[in-house]
Amino acid sequence: MLSSVYKILKSDSEFLTAALSQSQVDILERRGDLAGCIIDCGRPVQKWSPVSVKVADAYYMRSEFEFRMVLA
Repeated sequence: MLSSVYKILKSDSEFLTAALSQSQVDILERRGDLAGCIIDCGRPVQKWSPVSVKVADAYYMRSEFEFRMVLA
């Protein structure tokens, strides 16, 4: 279930905070046929770079997905 209370992760420091706190992160498609659809949810960030983010052993391009840290 998608939480209505979340923070969109954009900066490296936000990804660091999410990873250190092991916060649940929802991943949404930004464009195409699945725009706005949840691709994965409720898992912590494992790794990130300027180009991609690793969640649940899968890599997602930062430019193509939105990462939402669940706050409540």
